[in-house]
Amino acid sequence: MPHLTNKFACLADLPSMPALLTEALHYLNDKHNLAKLVDKIGQDPSMTVRILRIANSPFYGMSREIGSLREAIVLLGLNRIRDMLVSICFSKLLPAWHKDFDYRQFYHHSMAVAECSRQLAICSGLNPDLAFTSGLLHDIGRLVIVALFPDEFTRIQQENSLSLLETERRILGFDNLEIGGKAAHHWNFPLSIQEAIEQHKNPPRPDTGKSLGLLVYTADTLISKAKQADESTSEVDDTMHIARDTLNISAEQSARCTESGLQFANQIITLF
Repeated sequence: MPHLTNKFACLADLPSMPALLTEALHYLNDKHNLAKLVDKIGQDPSMTVRILRIANSPFYGMSREIGSLREAIVLLGLNRIRDMLVSICFSKLLPAWHKDFDYRQFYHHSMAVAECSRQLAICSGLNPDLAFTSGLLHDIGRLVIVALFPDEFTRIQQENSLSLLETERRILGFDNLEIGGKAAHHWNFPLSIQEAIEQHKNPPRPDTGKSLGLLVYTADTLISKAKQADESTSEVDDTMHIARDTLNISAEQSARCTESGLQFANQIITLF
């Protein structure tokens, strides 16, 4: 175990971020230059094929088959192409295998939260592109722990504690939110995404302001609650009322965003 003052020195062992993902994140707020990124994608046949498979999935409901990357760009738009690219690169970011980690479930949840975050952002007036990427990467700290601390991860999984974060802090000296934010900083993710990763488990208070972290918290809670209906507690309902009020989102809108997130994940996970 690294010394407490140097507990994140392990991040130096992380693999480099795929170049395409680096550039996709760089172009988050520069839609004109994104065309250059798309040109690079076209030079990678395997990446092009994967994007076309996603573009032709039932989720997008195209009236005809999309046969080229250029067609996909025209019909879906640069923003959606970037979302697909980030999703594909993210799934290959930390490929380490661990017998106690359900990778399929992890990526399904990440993609559901990503799309839910995007839809919530559209409703609340926040940046939908940053919201999608933040939602996709919100649990990256869990993947980092699996990759860098496989034995400690097994111990964490074997604990019966109700609080995952407390168990992680007791065994590792930090939790997945903290190391996720540090990993995002190590990879030079935008600061707003780093903060959303670190804040996405913070329940809102009545004086909480609108933020990307609150948006991802809301999406994460909605998706988790939809998958585990038996865990609908009054405490969760109270915090969701506060979150919706702060984001200026109705219960009907949040339900539609949740359904859209789940549909997206159900369709896309089969294509990875």
